[in-house]
Amino acid sequence: MHRFIESLRQRLAGHLPGESAQDLMAPPRRGRPDDAQSMKVPQREGAVLLYLFPQHGDWHIVLMKRPVYPGVHGGQVSIPGGRLEPGEDHRQAALREGEEETGVRVVSRQLIGSLSELFIPASHFRVRPYVAYAMQRPCFAPDPIEVEEILELMIPSLMSDSTLRRGIVCLSSGESVEAPYFDVDGHRVW
Repeated sequence: MHRFIESLRQRLAGHLPGESAQDLMAPPRRGRPDDAQSMKVPQREGAVLLYLFPQHGDWHIVLMKRPVYPGVHGGQVSIPGGRLEPGEDHRQAALREGEEETGVRVVSRQLIGSLSELFIPASHFRVRPYVAYAMQRPCFAPDPIEVEEILELMIPSLMSDSTLRRGIVCLSSGESVEAPYFDVDGHRVW
């Protein structure tokens, strides 16, 4: 189990593919940070926490389904996270938001690295993803206002071609496009 974490720590410390890897699962004509700047829309800073834990011999990742609400991310499956508070850095925001949404306290020593920043066109967020781990399944106590359901996805399932699909997704602009997504327990993760 520790070998997996150490291998992942080393990979996160090296060169990350960034947008070229992100584009593999992006809808066509995905917005870029430059698009927001040209429209004079301020970018917002956010952070998310990819939380890993072993269970029944496989590593799992924590996702959450947001309740349906009128915002652009209502009803979506997402990684726990959100905007930076005044005076916070990205790491602090990822830890705070992860705890607020899942009820699981993660401390800095559990962090193993971060992934490439990702621009979310619908909400104009520039998001920094952090990766943390625990050596056992945590007891979740999700915030019912922000989280409809906690999803525990086995990483081998995510890596399997059997979860990869293409289908019509509705963008926040109201436009429908064909895009790749992961089918996670009947939920679309894109």
